Amino acid sequence: MKSLGFSASIRTIDLAKRFLRLGTFNVILSVLFTAVILDPYLCVSVNPGTFGCHGDMVTSWPGTWLFIGYFTWLIVGVLGAFGWAALYYLGDILRGKGEVSSLFSRLSLLMFEVGVLGTTATMAAVGYVGGGVIATGGGAAVAAEAISLNIFPPLSTDASNVLSDMPVVVEAAFIVVALLGILLGVLVYVNAKATKDA
Repeated sequence: MKSLGFSASIRTIDLAKRFLRLGTFNVILSVLFTAVILDPYLCVSVNPGTFGCHGDMVTSWPGTWLFIGYFTWLIVGVLGAFGWAALYYLGDILRGKGEVSSLFSRLSLLMFEVGVLGTTATMAAVGYVGGGVIATGGGAAVAAEAISLNIFPPLSTDASNVLSDMPVVVEAAFIVVALLGILLGVLVYVNAKATKDA
């Protein structure tokens, strides 16, 4: 059985370094995302009645999605990137898997990052927009409408059409991209070859 496109290959150590750089970039993004929580006027985590907030986003739907997206980002985006780096590094050191397809490895890295970042950003946006409405005194129906109109506007006015609730559709698309990136990464690792000069 022929391996996945090895016409151009890359050393697994170099791919591990790319995932290490990606993980470091994701840590920097995490610090920026964390800075948002510290602004009390955003009503993310404040006592009700302070800074013009009727409540906080942490304890009210849909604001909890902000934190679900944040922690998913930390687990999958940050730790996942470092996990891929460790897998490829240890695959070379312990198992002799020294070469992988350049095209497919880059594609898996790109799909992983786009999928995870898109998914978690959509979750956080739902939590931020909807939770902001609730925290400033709005109701659940107003929050749902704000989410529907302000994040990704509907492509259909028919409520029975799946395109009438675009945040869910966009999030599902990003999840599929992330899962395909992970599956491709597994296939790239499984089809890795021993280094030619070994």
